[in-house]
Amino acid sequence: MRIFKRSLNPFKRFNVVELELDGTVPEEEDRYLIPFIPRKRKLTVLDIERIFHHIAFEPGIRVLLIKIRSLRIGLAKAQTIARCIRELRRNGKKVFAYLESPGNIEYMIGSGADKVFIAPWAILNLIGLKAEVTFFKSLLDKAGVEANFKGMGEYKTAAETFTRDSMSEKNREMLEALYDDLNEKFLDYIAQGRGLSPEEAKRVIDNGPYTSKEALDESLVDGILYEEEIKQQIQESIQQNAEIIKASNILKLLKLKSTVRYIAQTLKGRASAIAFVSDTGIITLGESRSGGLLSKTIGTRTMLRMLERAERDRAVRALVLRISSPGGSGIASDLILNKLRSIARKMPVVVSMSDVAASGGYMIALGATKIVAESTTITGSIGIVSGKFNLAKLYEKLGITQEYISRGRRALMYSSARGFTEEEEQNQLQIMEELYTDFVNKVAVSRNLEYTAAEKISRGRVWTGKQARELGLVDELGGVMTAVKLAMTEAGLPPDEEPLIKTISKPMGIRLPMLRTAPTVIQELDSAIQLAKALEREGVFALMPFWMDFD
Repeated sequence: MRIFKRSLNPFKRFNVVELELDGTVPEEEDRYLIPFIPRKRKLTVLDIERIFHHIAFEPGIRVLLIKIRSLRIGLAKAQTIARCIRELRRNGKKVFAYLESPGNIEYMIGSGADKVFIAPWAILNLIGLKAEVTFFKSLLDKAGVEANFKGMGEYKTAAETFTRDSMSEKNREMLEALYDDLNEKFLDYIAQGRGLSPEEAKRVIDNGPYTSKEALDESLVDGILYEEEIKQQIQESIQQNAEIIKASNILKLLKLKSTVRYIAQTLKGRASAIAFVSDTGIITLGESRSGGLLSKTIGTRTMLRMLERAERDRAVRALVLRISSPGGSGIASDLILNKLRSIARKMPVVVSMSDVAASGGYMIALGATKIVAESTTITGSIGIVSGKFNLAKLYEKLGITQEYISRGRRALMYSSARGFTEEEEQNQLQIMEELYTDFVNKVAVSRNLEYTAAEKISRGRVWTGKQARELGLVDELGGVMTAVKLAMTEAGLPPDEEPLIKTISKPMGIRLPMLRTAPTVIQELDSAIQLAKALEREGVFALMPFWMDFD
């Protein structure tokens, strides 16, 4: 038995784990129909949290070396990783961070390390958070395009991008409050990481950006060196040779141990697992679609199949659903909500919110037993948007004419060749009012609130996770593993036991890495067209009113 146990931990001679972060940090695993094509799988948020947890309690591991390249993630994911670094240090481990091209996000994560190093020619772009809102009304007017859009809820301001030339009072009020809260948490992580007061942290941000030499003079970093020189720094710190193992190899070990444990428990007839399902993107009907930026979708058929697999698995005692979505189709969101409610009648369901889970993304979460979010998660936006573009004047300018044969007084209601009639507009408002009322009622029922109280915190307003917790829209603050531990508690599993996590992946499709070499513009154009097609049949959307970037 001892030989068998040793075989499950062949990495005991290593004392340093190297974790590299670059680009995106996905929520779900990439899967390919042709597995023999070489590829480097990116670690998911769940993977990273599991690796940190293992390092914290592995006596042979003394140091984590985290190499942070240029990241494209939001504050909530950054907060998860930054918090894991804090917890690692509380467990007596040393953390060395190497910053290659740091901005706000990269420095927020790295600042919590024992030692922070920066590349010689790197610029520390620590300049603070910003919100840039673009308005297209004047451009559309010149083009002859009229935006016939309305939002239900005074803070549901998504339509303003096309119907105004500047922020409305409510939109500005919402964004100011949102960024006050996000900035407070951002400052807190940097201040605590570098031993600064909040006032000092604000000063160094206001005076950024910094060259590597200026960053060192300001004590924002501990050294300027090249990547290959870090090993020597680690060896001097721990006074022994640095035997380095990649974090991905640690993950392979964890998955092997988990599989063996699951098989052993199954043979004994007492396997108990936590199912983990995740997906990212705009919510649509149909299949999920992988793409870039706004084109990635959470499709109902794909999501429902994954949820049904978890529901049918006899070993599954609870379900954790990880959501990263600004919303989308109201119909699709409601279908997924309904499925989660059905599963929640049989087992605990915990939703874990990523960087954003707003509007339709929040609606889905209402089907859960419990909701977990980071304090910097963007959520809420309980409201709906509806409308269309009237292209009649544009067609006239371009010399395009159209003729119609229709049956039914409102057959052309959603046609882009004309605007709404007064009667059609009233009809659309009635539909929006009914659906908005139903959305708010779902919030009231799920969150155990009176309707008037639920409506007061709805109205399309976007909240941070911290604000949402204070308002009763979220149950706990934390990351994926917080949600997993909560699911175990709700399922009556021992909270101190290492959870058996059973990942329910998307069905495999033909995904060839070589196809990714197509020009980015072509990929995004194709993705945008596909997204438009996915949503074209719906006149009402549950969609967040803006996008956020924290570079």
